[in-house]
Amino acid sequence: MRELEASKLFQAINDTETERILKCSKSGMKKYPAGTYIFEQGGMPTKLFLLLEGQVQICKDFTSGKRDVLYLVEAGNVFGEIFLFGDRKHYWYDAVAITDVAVLEMPWDFFYHFCSNACDHHKQLTQNMLEILSENNFRITRKLHIISTSSLRERIAIWLIDSMDEKANVRLHMNREQLADFLGVARPSLSRELMRMQKDGLIEVGRKSIRVCNREAVEMLYG
Repeated sequence: MRELEASKLFQAINDTETERILKCSKSGMKKYPAGTYIFEQGGMPTKLFLLLEGQVQICKDFTSGKRDVLYLVEAGNVFGEIFLFGDRKHYWYDAVAITDVAVLEMPWDFFYHFCSNACDHHKQLTQNMLEILSENNFRITRKLHIISTSSLRERIAIWLIDSMDEKANVRLHMNREQLADFLGVARPSLSRELMRMQKDGLIEVGRKSIRVCNREAVEMLYG
């Protein structure tokens, strides 16, 4: 229950109401080992997924072997939500467990049909879902902004400025391979460019973070 309280989906919903939602919606918790596909391209969407533990990669695999990473899902966030509304009949991307994960699976029908009681917590859950959809739409737009730039250095610059905290540090939630997939480049190319940017005094690369040393210069790369 603690994991649900921390999620945006169950924001402003108390424990008693949460239990009612889980029972009424016939939601269930399921565990997947690392490397498992939670859903795959071509599958039929029927559920909303809320990640309780671990990390999930949302990606699209191609027959060439290339993998395009759309984004990573951290605990407390939902995925598969873009299929909740509209007439998309099949998944066009994969959801892969990067670590061992625990997922709450909630049937879509619960979002479409209100019972005769028209419970306030049901309305709150739907409102939370709409806010999440808006935020995730922004995230996808941001990804398109990044990959639309012509040079790798520009892509890195946009990603750094968008991701850094108030102290100009970027915490790395992805490993080097995953970051390369996210930026749409080969890992060796990414590593070389990061080292060049560090040599130029723009950034300082650590094991789990990157510090932007010259914010003005980095912003000018795509300004």
